[in-house]
Amino acid sequence: MNATQIFNEATTIFFRHYHNKPYTLFNAPLFHRKASAGQIPQYLQFAFIATAVRFSSQVQWKQRKQSTIDSYARASWELIMSSPDGLGDSDSSDVSVIQALALLAIIDATAGRRRAAWVKIGMAVRISQDLRMMEEPDVEAGLGLLEREERRGLFWSLFLLDRFVCCSFRRPPAIKTKDCRLNLPVDRALKEGEVPMTLGGLLDSKVRGRAGQVVGLSGLSVGFAALLGRTIDCMMNRDERAIEPWKEPSDYSSIRTSLEFLKQMADSHSPDEPSDTDRTSHLVLSLTLYHLTHCILSHPFLLGVKRQTYPATPTAWVEAQIASCWSHALDLTTLVVDAKRAGYMLAPSFYSYCVLVAGTVHAILLHGEDMPASERASKYLKTSFDYLSEMTEMWHNSYIMSDALRFFTNRCVRYSSILLGPAPLFKNLTQTDITVLRAVLDYWTMMDPRNPISDLNSINIDCFANTPGKGDRERERETQSLTPDDTTTGSSASSKNEPDNPTVDPKLVDFPLSISSPASSNGEGGTEFHKWDWDNELGAM
Repeated sequence: MNATQIFNEATTIFFRHYHNKPYTLFNAPLFHRKASAGQIPQYLQFAFIATAVRFSSQVQWKQRKQSTIDSYARASWELIMSSPDGLGDSDSSDVSVIQALALLAIIDATAGRRRAAWVKIGMAVRISQDLRMMEEPDVEAGLGLLEREERRGLFWSLFLLDRFVCCSFRRPPAIKTKDCRLNLPVDRALKEGEVPMTLGGLLDSKVRGRAGQVVGLSGLSVGFAALLGRTIDCMMNRDERAIEPWKEPSDYSSIRTSLEFLKQMADSHSPDEPSDTDRTSHLVLSLTLYHLTHCILSHPFLLGVKRQTYPATPTAWVEAQIASCWSHALDLTTLVVDAKRAGYMLAPSFYSYCVLVAGTVHAILLHGEDMPASERASKYLKTSFDYLSEMTEMWHNSYIMSDALRFFTNRCVRYSSILLGPAPLFKNLTQTDITVLRAVLDYWTMMDPRNPISDLNSINIDCFANTPGKGDRERERETQSLTPDDTTTGSSASSKNEPDNPTVDPKLVDFPLSISSPASSNGEGGTEFHKWDWDNELGAM
C-alpha cells in the first residue's frame, strides 16, 4: 500500500475502534474535512497510524505490530521536535500537536517508556492551557462550532488521561479540577431553559441539583475521573491528619456521597439503543470508574494504612468498608468482562488496571475463613487472570499486570490474615510486603516492565498457571513455600502470627483457563471469550 492508502485505512480503523472510547481527541467530520483537504500535519498522521495499527488485524502488521507502532511514533516525535509547525505559535498547529502528543503519550506509557509519556502528557497539558482550553471558547475568537467542540472533547480527554496515569503514589495530576471552567460535554441538543454543567458544578453538592442543568455520559465519566483523583489523593498520597474518615464531614464520606449521586445520574442516562456504542462505552467507563473508586477507597491495604494513622478507627466500620470493597470488586470484574463479551471495545489499557485492582481484592478474600466466599473469590480471580491474558494481544502491560497479580495471589496466604485481621497485625508487614502491596495498586508502576514485582518474581509460588500467549516469557517458578528465615520476604505462612493451617483448598486454584463472566456462570463453564478480530469486531453493531 502507498502512504495515502495506509493513512485512509488507519482512519477507518481509528474511528471504528478508538475514537470516543473514551478519548474524543478529534471531531470526526472536521477531521475528515481536513484530511480531504490535505491539512493533517505529517507528525499527526504518523501518530494516528501508530495508534490505529494496534487495532488492525491486517497480515502486514500482525507479526511486527509493536515495532511498527514504535517506528511511526518515533517519526512523529522527531517531526514535532524538528518542524517549525510542530511547536510553533499557530493555533491550528497547536491543536494538532496536542492531539499527536496525547496519542504518543499513550503509546509510550503502555510500552513502558514512562518518563517519555510523562513529558508528552505535560507538554500537551501546557499547550492546552496556553490556548486557554480549560475555559469556554470565546465566540469572538472566530472558531467555528466544530472547532469549539473538538477543543472541548480534546481537553476533557487530556483530563481523563491525566487522571488515569496519576493512579499512583506521589504522582500529582497536571490539571487541577478548580481550574476547569469549560462546560462538560452534552450528548444531545440543549432544549430551551437548559444549560450545560461545569465540572465544578457537577461536583458541588450545593449547586449540582439545580433544575435545567444538563450533562452527558461523557461528562459524567469526567466527573467520576475527578472523584477517582480525589480518592487517590485521600487514600494514597495524603500524610497530614485530617477529619477521621468514618465521620460525616471527612473527605472520605464526601467522596462516597458524590459517587452515589453521580451513579444515580449515570443510571438515568443509560442509552436506549444498544447500537449507540459511543454512549454505551462512556456508560461502561463511568460505572467502571465508580466501582474502581470504591475499591481504592475501601481497599484492605489502604484501610490498614489509615488505621495506623487513626488508632481509634472502629472495627465495625473497617469491616463494613472491606465488605463494600469486595462487593464493588465483584461488580467491577463482571462489568468489564460482560462489556467485552458483548462486543464493546474497551480500548484503554486502563481497564486492565481496573481488573488488576479488583483482582487484588479477590486474592485477599481467597484465603479468608469463609469457604463459600473463598470459592466465589477463586472464580472471580480466575476471570481476572483470563481477561488480562486476553488483553495482552493489544496491550503488553496487561501481561505485566497479570504477572504481578499472579505473584500477589501467591503471597496472599500471608497478606489475608494480616489485612483482614486486627489492626496490630498490620505492623507484621515487612518493607518488601509494603512494596508489593503498593505496586499492585499503582498504575504507573504497573506500566514498567522492570517494576519491583518483576524483580521478586523469581521466588514466586505459581498457584495459577500462566496462560501461553504472544510475548509471554518462559520462566522457572519455585514450587516450594518460602522459608521462615527468608530475609527478602519476611515471615512465612508458618510464622507464629499466621493461622495454623494457611493452605488453600487445591480445588480453588486448580482450574482450566477459559474466559467468562463469573456472574453468568451456570456451572457449565460460562461463555468463552474469543480472540478479537479488530477490523470486523463491531461490524454487526
